[in-house]
Amino acid sequence: MAGRSQKSRRCPLCGARAYPWIAVPLRPTDATVGLPSPVDPDDPRAGEAARLVDRCEDCGTGIEQASGEVDLAEELERITIGRDGSDRILAAPNRRSWQSGLGGDGWAALGEWSGRLLLTPRGLGLLAEKNGLTADDPAYPPWGANQRWMWQSALNGVTLHTNFATEARSGRLRAGNSRGRIAFVADSVASVLATPLVLLISVPLEAVAALVGRGGRMVTRAR
Repeated sequence: MAGRSQKSRRCPLCGARAYPWIAVPLRPTDATVGLPSPVDPDDPRAGEAARLVDRCEDCGTGIEQASGEVDLAEELERITIGRDGSDRILAAPNRRSWQSGLGGDGWAALGEWSGRLLLTPRGLGLLAEKNGLTADDPAYPPWGANQRWMWQSALNGVTLHTNFATEARSGRLRAGNSRGRIAFVADSVASVLATPLVLLISVPLEAVAALVGRGGRMVTRAR
């Protein structure tokens, strides 16, 4: 978690106060899942070791701490996955999802997060509005990247590296740049053995979450 600092900031979407929430390590070898965080958010140099993220107390959006104002037009562009005439098709991880709540700083979607905003359904609507658009109520697909995020978030509870399976498969994480060869082998074995049981639980759980509006991925049309 982001720690003990209680300095508040303002949400760029709704203007409410935002307080420290989590610290996301910059490298998978700096994982903190189940371990004490090596990042002290009160340290002026903490931002060099992790992405420090605030959480708005009103709309719930996560906001990365960084110098300068959030570029809302750029944030909208980052989550635009298609266009239909003047309409935009938007897709973003859902910070109000069950998997976000269960994963915390081990939520797998954080490893693929770019930009500075982690949106909630309300935050998604506000972002569209700030850009002169009106967004439909989001849909929550039961299948897709959200299923992988749920599975990987659950695995993060039994590995020493955050998103071990995803990072190892991509080649970004190898024995040579891991926490150590023993840790790498241990996470390999744990991931292989745990995956069947995790999938047995994570697949229907995410499907139900999508059905009740708490899925890990939001998709909407903004016009």
